[in-house]
Amino acid sequence: MSKPTWVKPAVPVLVTGVCGGSGCTTTTLGLANVAATRGISIVGVEANPAGGDLADRGADAVLSEIGIEQLITSVRGGIISDEAFIQASSHTGTNARLLHRLGTTLAREADYVAIEDYLRSRRASAVYDIGHRLQPSYLAPLLKSSLAPVILTVPCRVDAFNRMRSSLESIGNLLGDAGLKRTVVTISNQAAEGWPVDIGVLERYLGDKIWSIEQIPYDQHLGSGVVINYEELAPATIAAYEKLAAAAVAASEG
Repeated sequence: MSKPTWVKPAVPVLVTGVCGGSGCTTTTLGLANVAATRGISIVGVEANPAGGDLADRGADAVLSEIGIEQLITSVRGGIISDEAFIQASSHTGTNARLLHRLGTTLAREADYVAIEDYLRSRRASAVYDIGHRLQPSYLAPLLKSSLAPVILTVPCRVDAFNRMRSSLESIGNLLGDAGLKRTVVTISNQAAEGWPVDIGVLERYLGDKIWSIEQIPYDQHLGSGVVINYEELAPATIAAYEKLAAAAVAASEG
């Protein structure tokens, strides 16, 4: 049996968006669930400064009441124990783990240093839900990897397409041309009546600046706002997340 394909454990997958509501969280969960179904030890980590709804949307099996803030303050010497990690991690139905923020304190660089060190020591992979800002200093531990694929989520709307230019500029300024080459633009259709914007325009505009453009179709289960159960997603949505996961691996490996 061939070994499941995923980004190397020491390399984070970074999911960011052009704006709020771009599909960052659902894309993070989609990638985490794809990896988990392949037998990968995977953790989805919330990296918004004051927290978000990663666990609320994705923890359809176990929802932990302990956030990253409490996880970090409970450890000694900055080293996370297995017991502390287990208590803080929520679970999806596919057995992906989720670490979320409660919003009691703002994110710090030390938080993600400790989490990265722990996951690396356990050879676990991570998908980070960063939100729509890459610039905060606390993200420094995540941005230092020269292999980290960047998933830029964009809702399929004209205004979001216009905002994408500044998002790509930010990625280029922070990570250089190499970072742009590792970027997978992911267009999410959030309209039940069909694709409202011609994606071909983006393909012609971006050319070879980025790795690829992927598409996530409209899915009634995602659009309902309920806790996401991976098995209730449409087959086309699961196939799209699998294709996006493959693109992330290819972008990381160059």
